[in-house]
Amino acid sequence: MLDISPLSRIWLGASVLGVLAPVVLSQSLGYDVVIVSNNDLNPSNPNRASALLLNGALTCAEAQSACSGLMESLLPAPNSTAGLTTANLTSTLISDRHGAALGSSENLWIAGSDGCAVFSLSSSESETGSTLTPNQSLPALCTNSAPLTRSNVTSYDTTRQIEVSTNTAGILRGFRDKFVWRFLGIKYAEDPSGDARFLPPTPLNVSANTTRDATQYLERCAQPPDADNGHTLYGYEDCLQLNVYSPVVASNEGHDDTAPKMPVMFFIHGGGLNTGDSGPFPFNETSELGYVGNSTSNVYDGTNLASYGGVVVVTINYRLSALGWFNASNAALKDALLALHWVQDNIEAFGGDPTRVLIYGESAGGTMTRYLLGTNPAYTQGLFSAAILESDFGTSNPFFSPELALNQSLGLARYLGCASNSSTTLTEEAVSCVRNTSAGDIVMASYNLNLAWSITVDGDYVLNVIKDSILDSDYSRVPTIWATNQCEYCYFLPTSLSPDSPPSAYAEYLPMYFNSTAIDLILNQTTLYPYETATSSHNISGTVLTLGQLMTDYYVHCPSTYLASLETNTTNPGNAYKILFGVGLGNPMTANPATCPGQVCHADELYWVFGTAETDNVYQPLTEQQVWTTQEVIKRWTSLAWDGNPNYEGALVEWPPYTGDNELVLNTTETLQPYHVAQCDFIDSQLGLIFGDGTY
Repeated sequence: MLDISPLSRIWLGASVLGVLAPVVLSQSLGYDVVIVSNNDLNPSNPNRASALLLNGALTCAEAQSACSGLMESLLPAPNSTAGLTTANLTSTLISDRHGAALGSSENLWIAGSDGCAVFSLSSSESETGSTLTPNQSLPALCTNSAPLTRSNVTSYDTTRQIEVSTNTAGILRGFRDKFVWRFLGIKYAEDPSGDARFLPPTPLNVSANTTRDATQYLERCAQPPDADNGHTLYGYEDCLQLNVYSPVVASNEGHDDTAPKMPVMFFIHGGGLNTGDSGPFPFNETSELGYVGNSTSNVYDGTNLASYGGVVVVTINYRLSALGWFNASNAALKDALLALHWVQDNIEAFGGDPTRVLIYGESAGGTMTRYLLGTNPAYTQGLFSAAILESDFGTSNPFFSPELALNQSLGLARYLGCASNSSTTLTEEAVSCVRNTSAGDIVMASYNLNLAWSITVDGDYVLNVIKDSILDSDYSRVPTIWATNQCEYCYFLPTSLSPDSPPSAYAEYLPMYFNSTAIDLILNQTTLYPYETATSSHNISGTVLTLGQLMTDYYVHCPSTYLASLETNTTNPGNAYKILFGVGLGNPMTANPATCPGQVCHADELYWVFGTAETDNVYQPLTEQQVWTTQEVIKRWTSLAWDGNPNYEGALVEWPPYTGDNELVLNTTETLQPYHVAQCDFIDSQLGLIFGDGTY
């Protein structure tokens, strides 16, 4: 047996159904365990396969024993079974992109007729060569029989477990599937309820020898009912948790510190800052997929993204609704910052590089990413190195002044009976009263009042609105992608607006968004927004589509192009990029209303970004074009994480920094276009792009 400190232990355990009790094996690991694969993101490819690399020094007998301890056996010679070939296995093992990075002359143990054979990377063949003996020490390759984890099932297989020691999070017990190690429901903060409500989060204090289960997602944060939570009210507050997906688990003692580490992609979920979760959610919706019935979706599952892109994926929870923003607390922002500190402290245990952390999110997650970019650099220095904002509503989620934030909180306190209707100031007594109100009542009160919470310019964590912070260079100057969808707002158009509405509906609905002066300006812009003559599509009138496009430009696209251009042209030359998704896949999180068929609506890029149409088992089999799009988007996103540039080696289109008229438009191909430049010029100069609450 290996004489190595017990830094990682293999577990044989049960599925979610609890058929078997976990049993600790006596074997200890002194090496990294890397899941190497030829995952091409094509669910129709029957030859996708994976293996386990034990990246250490083992004799033949030790390698056999180690594979057995992992519930596997030594890998048969490449080409002897479907999937792994000498070419794709060698390519993965010598690449620094997937956690292995072996030397090109390395030899490894595999299965042989007499027990062990040698797989030589220099010759890419198997041999029993006389120059190597069973007592020599080599890395080893084991089979990986774990299945791909699916989301739309009642249980999933967690039997192939492992324990990994971390710096500050104790010993975490996770499991593997076909392509990654999964560590789920890891709490990174103390319970923020009771006296801790509305206060900055407190790091969870975990002793080094404390073993914590990380095989299941935990409860979502308190939130009102919505489509992305199964239309259920949640009142749970001890929810500050994160999930880690990685091809690598690293041994503290056996790990080679000189080996390349993988960048980290730190994802923040959407939900309007009011709802959502980093894990699976129940749904029973009618969408462009048709009626799907009771099922489960996990759009943010990191398996395919991590294995194909060669990254560590982290998804987080943060406090929602008033619990995250009441009393101008910016508590939700501080949750995200604490989770980023957790990554700095612990991500190397999963093969991650703490110096290369890309923060990104969609919808409210994109907004949270903008808030992090605009946070006082004194609090973000060294926490992240790149950012992607998907569908950030830059002008409808502005930066609040303390006065507006406290006034909104006062309105909530009044509704809850914690302040009189005549109150003009939010007192400590009112805050204490709200603090002692149930979480469910608080989020429902916010829901009933239709409150839109936002970050507060508090003079400490947040010094100014994002526009002025960029101009003053008082923000995180990191490479950034700003991403929007072709008709984001088609998803949000009111249900009272019939899809086949006539031109008269345009003027009828504009007062929902604009004052009379702005409406007159908009109605005169019939070239930019031809609501009377625009072509209908998929039984949606041109008038409705024009309104959806106007509101998309106003709330999402033009604010993003403005800030991207501001970054490139002022304080961050060469570091801001803009992309428009002209093709998408609807997902159950945003079951498409009548104004979305045939359009690329809000959140329709997420199945590209995570490659989870497969694990959700929708749109199967994917077309060749859909597979290409998934591959292309993940290549662009992970390339930014790897080296701060979305132009990966071999990209057919060189994507330049955004300067105002060179947006990358992704359809069935990629093109650079001056997309809606005139529309954005009109909105900026005539209607105004306001990134604060109007008091700045």
